[in-house]
Amino acid sequence: MGADASEESGTGPYRVTVLDLGRFTVGAVTVVAALAGLILGIRAELYAGREDQRAAAEERRSKEDREKAYANLVDFYRMGSQVIVVNGSSRVMAMRLTLPANKVRWDLDLLQPCKQIAIPNKALLDSMAVEQPRVSLTEGDLAQLRLEFMDPMSKAWIRNSGGALARMDAWVPSGRPTLVSSEAWNTSAQDAPQCDGP
Repeated sequence: MGADASEESGTGPYRVTVLDLGRFTVGAVTVVAALAGLILGIRAELYAGREDQRAAAEERRSKEDREKAYANLVDFYRMGSQVIVVNGSSRVMAMRLTLPANKVRWDLDLLQPCKQIAIPNKALLDSMAVEQPRVSLTEGDLAQLRLEFMDPMSKAWIRNSGGALARMDAWVPSGRPTLVSSEAWNTSAQDAPQCDGP
């Protein structure tokens, strides 16, 4: 009878003690702390990754700005029946106007520092008629003009008359002497509105 009673007490319902509650609480706190640490670690890594990306993007922008420093001083636009080319740099730059679709170009040679030139459409058409008599161009064709130029850092650029700027793969020299042209439009160059010189 006594053995049966001890067996019954061993198989009875389990009672939760204060010690059990303490162990459970410590375990739960440990799990929650580990999860919080994991979440904070992931957030810190994500933040560091974003900061690295932001720093890399800023470095890229800064490098592009340095590369474009001279190119941003060059402007090209059409005004009425003229083409205006501006060299706002204190350095000379080799330049040419091109019509890629017609495979023709006008070498402007070296545009003087801090100068701008105005070239009448008629002068462009007349000079091409003399140089390439087989090429037939109209003023309408000149809507596709673009300016190609080499900056003092030997980087080649293209600017279209809408103002967009892009890098050129390579600059093919014209084979003409590298000097300021004696064309009428260069001899009548005017001061550029802005200049990076002293």
